[in-house]
Amino acid sequence: MSACIHSLHIYPVKSLGGIDLTRSVLTAEGLCHDRRWVITDERGEFITQRGCARMAMLVPAIDEHHLIIQSPDRRHLYVSLAPPEVSPSRVRIFGKECQGLDEGDEAAHWLSAFLERPVRLKRVPRDNQRRVSPEHLDEHVAYTGFADGYPLLVASLSSLAALNARLAERSLPALPMSRFRPNIVIEGAPAFAEHGMTTLEGKSLSLWLCKPCERCRITTINQCSGDIAVPGEPLKTLMAMDHVSVGKAFFGENAVVMQGDGLALHTGMALRMR
Repeated sequence: MSACIHSLHIYPVKSLGGIDLTRSVLTAEGLCHDRRWVITDERGEFITQRGCARMAMLVPAIDEHHLIIQSPDRRHLYVSLAPPEVSPSRVRIFGKECQGLDEGDEAAHWLSAFLERPVRLKRVPRDNQRRVSPEHLDEHVAYTGFADGYPLLVASLSSLAALNARLAERSLPALPMSRFRPNIVIEGAPAFAEHGMTTLEGKSLSLWLCKPCERCRITTINQCSGDIAVPGEPLKTLMAMDHVSVGKAFFGENAVVMQGDGLALHTGMALRMR
């Protein structure tokens, strides 16, 4: 089945805003700079929009030398892309421990002031050992940064159109793709065809579509304002649809890189799904 890349997106700091791209380099752990930083409490427990919706209002950017985070009042935090010379410290994500490099007190104070709680900013160490759960990978070994569980999330424009059509039937507003925080958005395939496929291929590229993505309450949060417009939506509507299974809210496919480390992906790039 033919398709192509419609858009590319990265989220340098887990649960902050995203950056829309027309071109991005693929690494074995996902798109370059994607989810390489995480905000934690002082014990190392990760923090996301699930418990702190204000995170959606912080907008990241990447320049040649810095991660830049902008607040709604246009204040900026600059974090060097060069890793800090510190020993790794504890990060805990969904009850499992990994390690991160603390970005220091300046970043911690800036973020703590905006989020109104004591937090730390940590990045993925050079020798990252955070494995993707082997439950869905058989014998294949893959690693990810601070994404929930997989290095890539693939979503489809036609699937979003189908969801929005169902929302319209219920007199609910249409949603933008940003609600689902994908990395790769494809076009040209039928709605929800991605759930029946196992591989997304291109020239020198092979991604394993290994698990439908079950969605959480972050999809209910406006990714510009941090507000919840319609409580429980689109989760309630997704749970009533049968593209994977009724009773659970699925949208998009988690993926790992089988081939293509170092490859430049770009919008319009031809793909095959099978």
